[in-house]
Amino acid sequence: MSVDQKVLAFLKNNPGATPREIADALGMPLSSVRAALYRLREAGYVVRSSKGGYVVRVTPPVINEEHAELSSKDLEKIKDVVEQLMRAVDTLKNEVSRLSSRVKKLEQELDLLRMAQPKLGEKEPYRSEERADKPSEDPLIKEIRERGVLSIEEARKLARKPLEIYISSGSLVHIAGYLVSQEFLAGFKAKFPLHISEVRNLSSAEKLLLDAMIKEGLVYLHAGKEYRIIE
Repeated sequence: MSVDQKVLAFLKNNPGATPREIADALGMPLSSVRAALYRLREAGYVVRSSKGGYVVRVTPPVINEEHAELSSKDLEKIKDVVEQLMRAVDTLKNEVSRLSSRVKKLEQELDLLRMAQPKLGEKEPYRSEERADKPSEDPLIKEIRERGVLSIEEARKLARKPLEIYISSGSLVHIAGYLVSQEFLAGFKAKFPLHISEVRNLSSAEKLLLDAMIKEGLVYLHAGKEYRIIE
């Protein structure tokens, strides 16, 4: 039987007993009795009488070992539920990460589909007999060869056919909203690893391509000293 139970049982048989009387009768330290009385008062089991003693309330809750054991079991159940929730949260985090990657891929595919759509107001549709192996006759190929890099918006104005045709044929490469020729890209990659001090010597087109490759995750800064390509 706990100290609280002993004090409560004594008060049932000796209503109005003072802390000193309870301590002497039960052979307990006065401080332990006072602590027990405090807990019993807070829980609503006893009240203080006008004469300084304590009495049990008319219908106090029952304190016993069974209740203490049930509380412990309840705590274990709560712990199990919390652990299950934490596992569920981890699962959701992994699922969100997977979906984020999938959304990014879908956005890239959608971008390609948009580029493949005919330009608004285009009177002459793309003819299948047009050959992609005549870059000298194509203003887009000619412009990219001269400038190295073009934005998607600029490319659409010059293209004679859907941009996806240029990309799928290997004539041009799409990087973070820009188009670049295979030759220009290959020549630029040959400069890597590229020390940060050499960036200022790059042409405007090469600087534009470097920013696009960094944005696309194709290039990273190593040790804060040089840019490297992620193969």
